[in-house]
Amino acid sequence: MSIQFFTPRGPRNEVLKLPASLRRTVKWLPQIGDMVPDFTVETTQGVLRFWDWAEGSWVHLFSIPRAHTPVCTTEMVSIASCTDAWEANNVRHLALTGSTVGEQVAWHDEIEAVFRTPVGFPGAHDPGLRLSRLFGMLHDKHAQDCAIRKSFIIDPAHRIGVIHEYPLFVGRNSEEILRTIKAMQLRAETDVATPADWYGGDLVIIPDDRPEEDVIAEFGAPSVHLTPYLRVVSPKGPDPEPAVETTAEHLAD
Repeated sequence: MSIQFFTPRGPRNEVLKLPASLRRTVKWLPQIGDMVPDFTVETTQGVLRFWDWAEGSWVHLFSIPRAHTPVCTTEMVSIASCTDAWEANNVRHLALTGSTVGEQVAWHDEIEAVFRTPVGFPGAHDPGLRLSRLFGMLHDKHAQDCAIRKSFIIDPAHRIGVIHEYPLFVGRNSEEILRTIKAMQLRAETDVATPADWYGGDLVIIPDDRPEEDVIAEFGAPSVHLTPYLRVVSPKGPDPEPAVETTAEHLAD
């Protein structure tokens, strides 16, 4: 099945257009804040139209260079083993690769048999790597016949919130994927910023001059100025959500 693209539209159903200067070189250069184009693609769970499938969820759309390869296998095991954490945070995953649906199904079956971990999310076939090229997943100076490891975290409005890129020989970190999604969700809820090495329950940054009574009402605690420009506050309590099991822990079982 070929991939079908649809004209992307904004919140008022307006057609989203790129500047003419960009059209001469690329169809689309994905950036944070961009709306992801709608598309249909064949997957291990049937034909999927992206906007319909993703509606109301946070989505981790990521490239898998090939099925039946070592680093990709560890990534799939890591993501598939964290179902509780993804469900608790309303996260869906869609893997994209040039490998056929049949190859991916056989690979998923092998992963479940060897690692006792069912792959519960769809893997999409990208014939000719057309969709991978659209998303900037092909880096010819690094690999000419497959995509690099590129991830997009997409919010429920279908807009890109985070972009991660890794070379073929470096596997992703599922805990970092979850951490950044939680930070984006917290930002959407409270307009705060998250500091370096932040995780759920840690101090957050108040990046504006909102009144102290509003901070106390929101977080149940007063803020503290560590410097004239660094204002922090502690959230209301520890994060009770499921932990992400590391790949090393899972493979050691």
